[in-house]
Amino acid sequence: MGSLRDIQTVALSEIKKRFSLNPVRLKYPFPERSKRTLGLVRVDGEVYSSEQFSRVVMMKIDLPFYLSVRSTFLRPRIELDLPVFTGEIVITGKKRMVMVDIHRAGDEGQHDDSALFDRMIQIRDRYPSLLKKSGAVQGEIQSVFSRAAVQARITEEQDDDATGVFREYLNVFLDLTQKTTPLSGEALDKAKNAFEKYLKTVVDHDPGVKGYKVLFGKESGVTRALDIFFDR
Repeated sequence: MGSLRDIQTVALSEIKKRFSLNPVRLKYPFPERSKRTLGLVRVDGEVYSSEQFSRVVMMKIDLPFYLSVRSTFLRPRIELDLPVFTGEIVITGKKRMVMVDIHRAGDEGQHDDSALFDRMIQIRDRYPSLLKKSGAVQGEIQSVFSRAAVQARITEEQDDDATGVFREYLNVFLDLTQKTTPLSGEALDKAKNAFEKYLKTVVDHDPGVKGYKVLFGKESGVTRALDIFFDR
């Protein structure tokens, strides 16, 4: 299936089969180079929105000859009251850390996603090589992941398995998005409140936001992250 560096080509192909995407104009347009790293770290990517999605993010972070990060994030509009899709690939040489999940934004037990997670686990179980070495994120942010999350440390030889589970989880998520109708009234207000709590957890604890603070400074890093991922 090719290198995990090209995983976002796979993702965009699957999404565009079902949805029409519109490019988003960011406050700090891509590509960017971090002055704090003397311009060595390059941040690039594509950000879209659509009728169904507030954000479809394909972010690429590269440090020449050492590090490649591919962050994929899909957030349906709040009125759909759906989980988010996240995919994180970190490549250093032949080693990779892979995280793929569909999880609720500030759920607090308000939804029964058992059927969704069971389906995801059935998919995950078809890729046993990805379960051999855990790549679980430490700290408070771990609380947002689902019980069906894929969090693994793998090698280059396992790229095809990682691409396979990524593609299958993504298509489960796209199926769910296509079938969901918008909320209104009190139910929509509850969904908005839940999202605000989730957003605070992400800003305070997400490794990606922390990384942006390192690259661009505390205030500017958060500003960039919120604009890219949460249209704030």
